Amino acid sequence: MAKQSSCVKSFFFKNRVFFYQRKKIKNLRLKLNEKGEFHLSIPQFCPKSFVCEFLEKNESWMQKVLLQFQRQKSFLKENEILFLGKKYILNWDCKLNKTYFSKDCIYSPSRQDFEKFMRKNARKIFLTYLKKWEKITGLQSTHLSIKTMKTRLGSCNSKKGYINLNLKLLEKRLILIEYVILHEIAHLKHANHGREFYAFLEKFMPDFRMREKEF
Repeated sequence: MAKQSSCVKSFFFKNRVFFYQRKKIKNLRLKLNEKGEFHLSIPQFCPKSFVCEFLEKNESWMQKVLLQFQRQKSFLKENEILFLGKKYILNWDCKLNKTYFSKDCIYSPSRQDFEKFMRKNARKIFLTYLKKWEKITGLQSTHLSIKTMKTRLGSCNSKKGYINLNLKLLEKRLILIEYVILHEIAHLKHANHGREFYAFLEKFMPDFRMREKEF
């Protein structure tokens, strides 16, 4: 691995591929993305031996999250979706006037109406937690955007106070949505993932690392 790079590279370790980036951070971070790929964020001058040792220590966790990912992938059929961590069967009926829930099903007249329904719910849920944590932390955003993003769950422009959240967050449990929102609020004060950033998260959400591992 090169000592410093802003692009995504990869390497093999124990017959498993890992994608990584060198960043201006203090601690190693590992996550499994929505494609089932392991991604590492590595401090700029962290030696490869330390990275390998880190992966050895987290082997059981990697097996656990990969198994959960594979189960969830096979768990959902073509007409099924996740909403706030729960599975629903999606039914289309052009005779309906609007999209609605009924027990374990979601009924909708069209794809367009369904997407409008999901965005409406996303904005309601996201704003509820955004306002909650802005009040608790004393920080204030200036704009919330809800987007469909391939790799990020959220992002923050700390200079403008803009917070962007991924529409796909609606698939996650509320405690995970809450964590992502606090994570982005923290960037209003701490732009980088440094020591002060994580101290901020731990102060307001002591179990944030446990929540983070569920992604």
